[in-house]
Amino acid sequence: MSTQKCSECQAPFEPRLSVQLYCSATCSARSRQRRHREKQRATSHSSAQTLVALERANGNARLLNAEKQHLRSLQSGTSIVLSKSQETILARDRVIDEQRTQLQQLATRYFDQSGQLAEAKAESVELQLEVSRVLKDRRADLQDLMQIAVRMLQLTDHLGIPLDRPTSDIFHRRGWNTKITEASR
Repeated sequence: MSTQKCSECQAPFEPRLSVQLYCSATCSARSRQRRHREKQRATSHSSAQTLVALERANGNARLLNAEKQHLRSLQSGTSIVLSKSQETILARDRVIDEQRTQLQQLATRYFDQSGQLAEAKAESVELQLEVSRVLKDRRADLQDLMQIAVRMLQLTDHLGIPLDRPTSDIFHRRGWNTKITEASR
């Protein structure tokens, strides 16, 4: 037999059978999966087209039904039935138009609100990040302040100078000890 190209990967191979199209079972499976996915895409596209066609058909059927009703009322010969039928159709059309308008307004409002919700969520995340950053900064500042206080206590103890009254009040208000232990000296 002669060498031929694999239908999937284009690699040359020598087929074992005259009808063999792929160089391996892997290429055969890949091709089968790709055809399956393409078939699914085509099916979903045709499903959407079918739904559109059904909607059109339903609209046409409604129009035909309305025309049939109109013809029946004309055939009955009574102008009262004709005028009532026309009024009913016109009233129904007005109601349908009003409902369409309301639906469009509701859809617009929904999309506006969903956009505002997304913006609010983004702003909330930004605020949470900012709060987290501020808390982290405050913790770092508190640690720095505590280190300075410890150093100040060590210096006053070393120099033998007692803390002044306002500084001592700050230490007591924060719950910090003003006595230096032997380990801190």
